[in-house]
Amino acid sequence: MAGVDAQPSKPLPAADAPSAAAATTMKQKPQRPPNLLEGQSIISKSLFSWPWPLLKLGQSKILNEDDLPSLSKEDTSDFNLEFMEKLYAQSMDEKGGDKFSLHRALLWDFIKSVWWVQPIYGLESACKILQAVALGKLIDTFSKLDDPTEDPEDGYVWAGVLVACGFVILQHHHIYLHVWRRGMQYRTAAVAAIYAKSLRLRSNVAGGDPNSTNTAGMVMNLASNDVERFVTTSLTISYLFWGPIEAIGALIVGISILGPVFAVGYALLFAIILPVQITLSKKFAHFRTKIAALTDKRVSLVSQAISGVRVMKMSGWETSFEERIAALREREMREIQRVQRLKSLNAAIFSASNTVVSAVIFVVYVYTGGELSTGIVFSTISLMSAVQVNMVRHVPLAMMNVAEVIVSLHRIHKFLSAEELKTIKPGLSGCNHFYADTNAIHLVGVTCHWNKEAAAIDDSYAITEEEAGNGAKSSHDVAVALKNINLNIGKSDICCIIGPVGCGKSALLLAIAGELPCSTGYITRRYSSLAYASQDAWVMNGTIRDNIVVGQAYDQNWYNDVVTACGLNVDFARFSNSDLTVVGDRGVQCSGGQKARIGLARALYSDADILLLDDPLSAVDSKVGRLIYSSAIHGLRVQRGKGVILVTHQHQFVGDSRCILMSNGQIKCDGTFEECINTVGGGLDAEVVQYDILSMGDEDRDFIEAQGATAMTGEGVVPYANDEEEQANVKEQSSSGKVKRSTFAGYANAMGGAPIILLVLLLFLSAQVSNLFTLTMMGKWAEDDNQDDASNYAFIAGLTLIVTIVASCQAGISNFFMLKASQNLHDTMTHSVLRATMEFFDTNPSGRILNRFSADVGVNDDMLPDTLYNFLMSFFFVLGGAGTAIAVLPFILLSVPPLLLCFGRMRSTFLSASREIKRLESVARSPIFAMLGESLGGISTIRPNNSVKFFHLKFKELHDNHTRAFFSFIAVSRWLGFRLDLIMFVFSSLSCILAVVVNTKGWYEVDPAVLGLALTMLIQLGITFQWCVRQSAEVVNSMVSSERILAFIGLASEAPLHMPCDTDNENWPENGKIEFKDITVQYRDDLPPSLNGISFCVEGGERVGIVGRTGSGKSTLMQALFRLLEAKEGLIRIDGVEIATLGLLKVRKGMSVIPQTPFLFGGCTVRENLDPFEAFDERAIFDALKHVQMLEVILELPLGLDSVVAEGGSNFSVGQRQLLCLARAILRTSKILVLDEPTANVDINTDKLLQEAVVERFQGSTILAVAHSMCCVHF
Repeated sequence: MAGVDAQPSKPLPAADAPSAAAATTMKQKPQRPPNLLEGQSIISKSLFSWPWPLLKLGQSKILNEDDLPSLSKEDTSDFNLEFMEKLYAQSMDEKGGDKFSLHRALLWDFIKSVWWVQPIYGLESACKILQAVALGKLIDTFSKLDDPTEDPEDGYVWAGVLVACGFVILQHHHIYLHVWRRGMQYRTAAVAAIYAKSLRLRSNVAGGDPNSTNTAGMVMNLASNDVERFVTTSLTISYLFWGPIEAIGALIVGISILGPVFAVGYALLFAIILPVQITLSKKFAHFRTKIAALTDKRVSLVSQAISGVRVMKMSGWETSFEERIAALREREMREIQRVQRLKSLNAAIFSASNTVVSAVIFVVYVYTGGELSTGIVFSTISLMSAVQVNMVRHVPLAMMNVAEVIVSLHRIHKFLSAEELKTIKPGLSGCNHFYADTNAIHLVGVTCHWNKEAAAIDDSYAITEEEAGNGAKSSHDVAVALKNINLNIGKSDICCIIGPVGCGKSALLLAIAGELPCSTGYITRRYSSLAYASQDAWVMNGTIRDNIVVGQAYDQNWYNDVVTACGLNVDFARFSNSDLTVVGDRGVQCSGGQKARIGLARALYSDADILLLDDPLSAVDSKVGRLIYSSAIHGLRVQRGKGVILVTHQHQFVGDSRCILMSNGQIKCDGTFEECINTVGGGLDAEVVQYDILSMGDEDRDFIEAQGATAMTGEGVVPYANDEEEQANVKEQSSSGKVKRSTFAGYANAMGGAPIILLVLLLFLSAQVSNLFTLTMMGKWAEDDNQDDASNYAFIAGLTLIVTIVASCQAGISNFFMLKASQNLHDTMTHSVLRATMEFFDTNPSGRILNRFSADVGVNDDMLPDTLYNFLMSFFFVLGGAGTAIAVLPFILLSVPPLLLCFGRMRSTFLSASREIKRLESVARSPIFAMLGESLGGISTIRPNNSVKFFHLKFKELHDNHTRAFFSFIAVSRWLGFRLDLIMFVFSSLSCILAVVVNTKGWYEVDPAVLGLALTMLIQLGITFQWCVRQSAEVVNSMVSSERILAFIGLASEAPLHMPCDTDNENWPENGKIEFKDITVQYRDDLPPSLNGISFCVEGGERVGIVGRTGSGKSTLMQALFRLLEAKEGLIRIDGVEIATLGLLKVRKGMSVIPQTPFLFGGCTVRENLDPFEAFDERAIFDALKHVQMLEVILELPLGLDSVVAEGGSNFSVGQRQLLCLARAILRTSKILVLDEPTANVDINTDKLLQEAVVERFQGSTILAVAHSMCCVHF
């Protein structure tokens, strides 16, 4: 009989066996295109033609992930992780690793990486200044055509200078490509380092620190929002050097044109405007810190709601969570609005500064006796425009980005500097203490603490109490997990650990596994490998086979033995794709018993020397429990000479095995079960069945033999099937093609609708018109014979004031409504997600959902308002500039059609590819966040099972997928930007040359003032036009985030929370009578019914047990009762009222439930977890805690009821969490109580006390008790 008498085959060596990846798919991925840059010629790189293959492919098909080119080595996750780890190590060596050393190390690396592009920066700055001078000279030639001393041919010379300078400035795209790519590499390095660090941190299970800042939400925020600062800062930081250099050059040239008066404008710029912007940049950093902290809290709260969604819904807490999330969001938005007001002030200063400063210079110049000319006016305006762009936009933006990246670096540095769990080294003796060769584990004087800054684990010498106390928290903050443990465990022993809830059983396993550091004492390990199955089974999102094999070599014979011994082959037959069924995020497709057995199978498959099992028998029915104990624990382990350490409350399995009794973190007895009973004076259940596979009844023997027969034939296990279809069922859905009009309409409605949109557009139009009119009047002023007239001063001053006011209104009002849109979209999405059906949560990993609440909301908060504002600014600037040029020089209309045709084709080519690439980039982010959250939640299982390398490789693949999409977007953006600038270069060059030809030939007369304005605008259009088009594309790409948020806003919702008939049933339920009539329930429409035609009746006050084997539909029945799953057919009545006619809150608050998987909400106090609506006084809460034997535990916490629960409730054992859930139910004392395996994780004595508490507190109530067998139903 397999797993009992037969000796299962051992796994094949990795070199001889197919990998797990090969075992789960037959179809190889298509060959990925080569890297775009590698092997390209200098001409291809100079003209940015190397991205063309990707763009061409984007024209012919909708791009998918396999179409994206390969990464170069320098862009990969592994390469950049190694770089960041080296950089971090170097920074820690510098002055002891102060918090600014990483900043300096990164800055020095950036300088070394981009030094070769700095000459291009300098040449570009020189050409901008030379352009301003040449423009003035060119305009002067127009106004002096009648002067015989002037050579008409000079106009061609200065036009040629303008053209040459424009060509040089065109090369700045090479700068942007390099620094953008370097910023991407820094971001890649940071994300890779964050993930690698997360695999080395103390786990929540072992740490359980409620005050820890390393929450899942914080880590998600670091990897989504903070790392983006590397990209933005890399693009702008060089302006901190070249901006002042260019300003000094412009000052020298300006003084040579206007004399010392030009310095007056600089005084205004540098003494007033620039200091204001520097002050604003410092405030950005201050608010950035506050915003990041609030975002962490909000994302963490959303993460808690998603993780505990079943508890939240069954308890009727959706409204409470929505209010808490909304309150945090409101606080976050207040800080964001403050930042946005500062940004609006910054934008207003930028919009008006050129006009204001130029006006001041001209007024002072004329007032001091100078005489303006059109050449001087527009040369000065052009000079100040160049200075304005750098000193008023780029330099403050760079300062803001640097300030923000410093904040982000400090947060990342703090995370990377967090204490790590020291890696254990099994197989080495580590000390000179004597012990028997047969001992695998040797604990000497081991004391461990929860939440304590752990002393280093060192197997070679003991750690003293004094050493452990260095830097420790105060005693009232530290909870003892284990105290003075001395224990030897043999290599082939089966050792059962028993004791009451919270006595230290799980802590002992965690200490042996290396997850709970020793404060004093040491642990010696003499084994090659160890496997661990946790009490709260951890399942990753993937196929069942992936969860069992976890990257190891796949041996089908051994695999069949393992799954059969765990009873999983019966479950495989029920799944749609057998063991290739995708279990979903947190294993939502599986029952609690199935998840426990998958975790057990994972530990067994590794065939480790030592196996740690934390109560795996509590989540399964009696038959499966006997199967597991006989076939898995005895058959696959003990009979093969493999050691097992088993924590269990199922004392019937102890038999004559060695038994360790734990109490208050100490070993009370180490001997037989009978000796343990005597130690506590008979306090344990003495009626233990001496379990022996040979003494089983015929029914049990037939059951196990049936499992063995299935294993021998391989039934229920698919050897090598294709799981692509199953994977597609859970793959994130993404729109393709153009961003739909409905997305833009949805965003516009969130802003306030059509009236607000028209108002914003009118403001931008007014700002541009007022600015153009003012500049034109300045040129006219230069033509006035009486320039010193007071009316001229007043007129120019009035126009300048109007420009300033309109610019301020434009920035302030538009940014206000854009942020309002972000707030509305977030709040609506929150409501939609919290009210979504369970199908949504069962088919969407938490990382995917959190991606919407972190990265996509971050885009709407920060990037989209800035991008949309910049687009509207540049669009109306381009519109005004092109309109002015065409009005003054109508002959250039001849060049417009071909240039527009080229532009249209380029934009179409770019958008067809960039839209899909941006979508792919957004979709590729979700798996990264999902895996971050998944790994953080399962790290206490990943590390002991030696799966860290597998998860590193898996993360590397996902990370590289995202980087491929991001670099592809950089490539196509540079392709478009270069060509758009080339179009404007041709357009402005033709305009300059033709303007000279027209004027020298005298074909028609042109006003020099208007011509000067037109040429000034054309020169600026050389940069602004491509910026406008790229910003328009970026708006579309950023709208993908809004599109993804709007997709979540349109989720299918549960039934209404309130119904009109709720008021007619105010005291419902009164008796608790439950009737099921022909109920059929499906988890999804494409799945078979989980309940099919169920009918029964429970009278009010009855206590009914619902019994069945694992996966039989017991928990599904409870979900149907609470309407988590709506009946497809039939009806459910309670006290004669059909529950489908009532509001969900009425139904759910009318009942109490203790779920199969106990869940506490982290970040909340114990009081808030028990009484979220503050309906009970402290005495009632204490009374409930007393009934569940948890009062003493809570009172020992530092703040009692007001102590904060760690994320996932990890500062309590699984059994304690179950007791707190029972206390929550006792507080409500509903007429109907549903118990879904409420005592599965508690000891026998506690079980009896809880039964008495339920009987006492729920007298007259209807009780439905879900259990695996009748012997577990006592209520």
